[in-house]
Amino acid sequence: MKNESFRKWSVVGGLIRKDSNFLLVANRRGGSLHSERRGGIDWTPPGGVVDYGESPLEALKREVLEETGLQVSIWSDLTYGVSVDFPQQNMHLQVKVFEAIKWNGSIVINDPDGIVEDANFFPKRDCEIRLKDSPIWVREPLLAYLGGKIPSEKFFKYRVTSDESKNLIVEREQ
Repeated sequence: MKNESFRKWSVVGGLIRKDSNFLLVANRRGGSLHSERRGGIDWTPPGGVVDYGESPLEALKREVLEETGLQVSIWSDLTYGVSVDFPQQNMHLQVKVFEAIKWNGSIVINDPDGIVEDANFFPKRDCEIRLKDSPIWVREPLLAYLGGKIPSEKFFKYRVTSDESKNLIVEREQ
């Protein structure tokens, strides 16, 4: 019997610059909804799930430290948000993305989830190349940010379904 409970995920992401380079982390994915390639690598900004009782910025500070070893002391206001509906899976993903204003440290990966395999600062062009295999709901908003083209409402909305062959169909909603 299929579990009909609705799952809502609250996730945060951090945009961190070093000079004109941007921080991305390499995440090993198991297949599922994130990647069409089972076991593939997705490059994304650091971040993760907001645990019960945490504020988004508390979760982001924790996730960035675990995934990169960097300590962020000041975050911007919301840079952009992403909403992704997965109606066939009875799931909703809400992402809040912030930019690090003040941070220090060196990259050291200590991810307790064992997902992050690498982290580094890349120029914009290298970020574009690495993001090509990342989910569109990660790639499009991040490339808009890197290109200085975040919409005035600071929000991106997607709907993800699959066909009979389990191919993902992603639609951006306006």
